[in-house]
Amino acid sequence: MPPKQRFSPEDVIEAAFQVVRKQGWEGFSARTIANELNSSTRPIYDYFNSMENIEAEVVKKILAHFVDFLSQERTGDKWLDQALGYVLFASQEKHLFRCINDEKHTPFQRQFARQHWVKLGEELASDDRFKALPIESKHKIRAARWIMIHGLSYLISNGWFKTPITEDSILAEEMGYSLAEFLRKVNRGLYEEFKE
Repeated sequence: MPPKQRFSPEDVIEAAFQVVRKQGWEGFSARTIANELNSSTRPIYDYFNSMENIEAEVVKKILAHFVDFLSQERTGDKWLDQALGYVLFASQEKHLFRCINDEKHTPFQRQFARQHWVKLGEELASDDRFKALPIESKHKIRAARWIMIHGLSYLISNGWFKTPITEDSILAEEMGYSLAEFLRKVNRGLYEEFKE
């Protein structure tokens, strides 16, 4: 009778997730996952046929973590909270942000983007600013903001801003706004411009 496994497939995925969180895709290997598990590589290959299968599961886990991070309440304004979550994720989870936004993993983003887009949109359904808007306007506003916030997040994750980014940090000396205030102004401007 073969020995009972000490690890589940979920344990392997969690270990792989932690490796990528700490080291990015550069550190992703059967050996580093096994080290994270404090094990041999055997459990990895007992459950998964290839590293590509583990990689796909890790991307799914990162994307789920990303959406949960965006959904956290920070200010009481869900529209602002989602924007802050996006930018703070890029700052606090640099490797994970880069891992789901590199060229190789963009197809995974596209594959899961629709369900995440819907979930985040549902969170805004009770927001008075969005209730009366036509669906096309809602999509334009959200898409325009996503493009802007993704660009800012990319700069942050790649070290463009030298100070740690927090909700209250001054975004740039030239601007003189906290991150929250900057995003509030961006949200307001995009909303006003695209609401019709």
